Amino acid sequence: MAEGMVICKEDVLKKLVVKRLREAGMPEKDAVVVADVLVYADLRGVYSHGVMRVEHYTGRICSGGMNLKPELRIERLKPSIGLVDAQGAAGHVMTKYAAEQAIRIAAEQGMAMVGIRNNSHCGALAYYVQMALDAKMAAMVCVHTDKIVVPFGGRDAYFGTNPFAFGFPGTKDSILLDMATSEVAWGKVLHAREKGQPIPESWAVDAEGKKCSDPHKAASLFPFGGAKGYGVSVMVEALTGLMIGGVFGPHLKKMYGDLDSYRDLSSFILVIDPAVFGSADGYLMRTQQMIDELHSHPPAPGIERVMVPGEIETRTMERNRREGIPVPKAVYDFLSR
Repeated sequence: MAEGMVICKEDVLKKLVVKRLREAGMPEKDAVVVADVLVYADLRGVYSHGVMRVEHYTGRICSGGMNLKPELRIERLKPSIGLVDAQGAAGHVMTKYAAEQAIRIAAEQGMAMVGIRNNSHCGALAYYVQMALDAKMAAMVCVHTDKIVVPFGGRDAYFGTNPFAFGFPGTKDSILLDMATSEVAWGKVLHAREKGQPIPESWAVDAEGKKCSDPHKAASLFPFGGAKGYGVSVMVEALTGLMIGGVFGPHLKKMYGDLDSYRDLSSFILVIDPAVFGSADGYLMRTQQMIDELHSHPPAPGIERVMVPGEIETRTMERNRREGIPVPKAVYDFLSR
């Protein structure tokens, strides 16, 4: 076990998260949802979006920046299009509700687009895509975030990490891509700070716009892939802030600031039932065939096997469920005190 880490079983970690959120005033049913989303991220090895976020959430709740009594309601704008006003509530709760509604509408209409406005941080987007995969449907989910990424050619931040996730099901395996449009998620910088580790210079710039390896000096992140990642970030901003919420880029409330006000984040959820284009078994079998062919594709020297998006995280989840989830001691101490 790495120094300064505590190994926790999944159920134990969920109970600790629920306890802390309940102490902050969150209803138990909502705390259970938040805990499920956070521990899901930790199980997959995406620790930057896991239980380390609880301290921030409790701080926001206690400062009045999260609505603990929202109304779960979707407005059907068109037969296949809906809108959810999150009312500043816990993003995990409202995004899970919106994803449930999108899956239900897609089962009726063949596809669904659901927008969320006035939302809070919702955790790992893969969680909501997995919901669609479990229903044998394809999905894309994206959300914008407060500014932390420099635009291509810029010196300081304008956009957020603006992540998106995409999934497509097979008969046995699935494709599940979840990525930030920054070089990394800001949470990974926070995780490096927590563990006292340096970061690659390709991740971030300091306050003067220079590359840096000290996570404590990191001020803004790079977009992934230079101009290409910058373009994808603009796409996410268009589908969320410009189209759904009206608040965008540098005008969003800060996650680690403005704790006494709602975040005003917007999310875009697209769910498709691929069976509308043919038999349900057909697309599942074709997807599985492609995955199997990729697995058998000749690997490059030094590579064990070609994998599909999400496969590393699936392996990590299997290991963490079996052996326990590593949690930084400082985070564990906060949760268990």
